[in-house]
Amino acid sequence: MSALLKICPVCGNKLHISELSCAECGIKIQGDFVAETSELDQEDWEFIKMFLRTEGNLSKMQLLRNESYFEIKTMLNLINQKLEGNRMNNNVIENFSSGEEDSKVVRRLKEKIVECGGKSYMPVLKGEPVPFWLSSSQNGFESQGLRGVVLEWKVFDAIVKKARSLGGMMYRGDVAAQSGARVGSKELPLTTIDAFVSTEFFGAKVGDTVTRRSTYYSGILAWAGIVTNHKSQGNGSFITVNAEYMTED
Repeated sequence: MSALLKICPVCGNKLHISELSCAECGIKIQGDFVAETSELDQEDWEFIKMFLRTEGNLSKMQLLRNESYFEIKTMLNLINQKLEGNRMNNNVIENFSSGEEDSKVVRRLKEKIVECGGKSYMPVLKGEPVPFWLSSSQNGFESQGLRGVVLEWKVFDAIVKKARSLGGMMYRGDVAAQSGARVGSKELPLTTIDAFVSTEFFGAKVGDTVTRRSTYYSGILAWAGIVTNHKSQGNGSFITVNAEYMTED
């Protein structure tokens, strides 16, 4: 039995399974079938085979692949993402698309999550990538770290606009928010993402403590290629708006 072809040798487009047959009785069933593993490529399968040979020992895989623990975990997460994407409720992303009124930032976020099948992993400055997905309301994203909170499109757009007004760079304020700093203080000024988002969209006032949300907003914006995340250079971590998104059109 030969390996399953995925790409048409004539035109180069993706092949679909259109007929199943039984070797015993000869019955044939025609349709448009999708294999759960159809999104996995050759590199993914090589990784999976090595994962099985090493019985899931990531330390052994680091040595065999000459890669860091973070790189191995990232690859494992991406494969899981592909498999989970095939099992998602397609009703969530069915007929989902950007509208004419959407900004460049929102259009990009919507297009990218559709490309990923409704779920993906955002990069973070420290630790493993964090899963997030299109909310059932389609008003934004939800994430494992902020259960029950919708990260709305309008907030992403507002963050980028604010960063543009600050010259294209904006401090996150995540460490200060996590440690209980007060909004408007030297540690958490109103120009940081956490203070800005909390006062503009979550009802916080100067002097309040706030929930750390900037990790998620900045991580997703970086995932979409809209901003770049930077580690602290003495004054806290920050984002810079990528050149393409420094203007609206």
